[in-house]
Amino acid sequence: MDNSDVVIIGGGLVGLAFACALKGSGLQVTLIESQSAPRASDEPSSDASQTASHRSKRDGAQLVSGVSPRVSAINGKSRRFLSQIGGWPDDAGCKADYTGMAVWDTQGTASINFSASEIQQDCLGTIVENAAIVATLYDSAMVLDNLKLMYETELESVDSTEAGYAIRLKDGQEIQSRLLVGADGGQSRVKQLAGLKSIDWSYHQTAVVTTVELDQPHDNIARQWFTASGPLALLPLNQPNYCSVVWSSTEPDQILALDAQAFCDQLTRITGKQTQAVLACDKRFSFPLTQRHAVQYTRDGLALIGDAAHTIHPLAGQGVNLGFADAQTLAQTLHQCRLEGQNPGDLKVLKRYENRRKPENMLMAAVMEGFKRLFGSDDPGVRWLRNSGLRLVNGARPLKTMAAKLAAGA
Repeated sequence: MDNSDVVIIGGGLVGLAFACALKGSGLQVTLIESQSAPRASDEPSSDASQTASHRSKRDGAQLVSGVSPRVSAINGKSRRFLSQIGGWPDDAGCKADYTGMAVWDTQGTASINFSASEIQQDCLGTIVENAAIVATLYDSAMVLDNLKLMYETELESVDSTEAGYAIRLKDGQEIQSRLLVGADGGQSRVKQLAGLKSIDWSYHQTAVVTTVELDQPHDNIARQWFTASGPLALLPLNQPNYCSVVWSSTEPDQILALDAQAFCDQLTRITGKQTQAVLACDKRFSFPLTQRHAVQYTRDGLALIGDAAHTIHPLAGQGVNLGFADAQTLAQTLHQCRLEGQNPGDLKVLKRYENRRKPENMLMAAVMEGFKRLFGSDDPGVRWLRNSGLRLVNGARPLKTMAAKLAAGA
């Protein structure tokens, strides 16, 4: 049986970031991921000239953009963290700063606008292709002498022991670890095998994601419309006429059944007053939206981070930022425990992480649930309330400044 101080299950955005953040900790780390390792062919080109416009082609309303369909809105705090651990992509073609944000209620007349200049920042955040961050983190992880990477390897079982956790893999390998970290997503196998409970409920919405081409530049503004079926976001990409679409809808089957031209026409009907026409769309993907929150993030020898601990609605784009904050906080906690000569799997050590992160994550989950309910109601009184609220906040500079700073991680 092999031994490791820390075993991380999950090599996505948060798991890889956590592994890289343990550089210099003196802890021996093993990361296990069921999928294949990121490959050079999956990475964005290091040549900034090879942007989406050079990789894309269009046939009528059908677009092949060359852009990864999954992107994240990275705030300032997460960007600084990723830069510190070698996880911020250099490739200009895979990311775009957004300097403004605009929100409309399609069932009313109110709107709200935010600008980076109002909070003395260069931008409110950066839209980045998830695959680019993973590839960059992987490159940094590959050279760490305290990290062992195991790809295409599936978890079979975990058993609590006096020394931490005994981890059995489906290929028969066994690892004894002082600390087991679940970074394996919303359907966390670690959480299930360890018997950690969570509170789950469906939003009764499915996110439809794709890339679209507009007939006008996006001007580096992130735009969102609250429609009758759910929030629709157009997030600016590196190319001036390209946006990533995230449409959280109660009617996903109808949206997915539309051909490319009909889908573009539907988007134009919703967004046309603010973005002009949607010319073309790439292949569409979808995933159901569920809120989950683990009752406990930690127990002796075990911790959950990122989506394994909590998932929220994507309407404000904060999920991955919360996950990076988990990774950073747990890594800082383990660096400190190493200096103090403590066991990284000691529950007292792990509770420091949980006590710092759980209140913020629960607050954000509650805020997102409130927004979803507020903007998802057809009640005339509620519509009047949210339109009045948008006008109030838009006209109240201190409230706008506070909201913008929170969203930007400033």
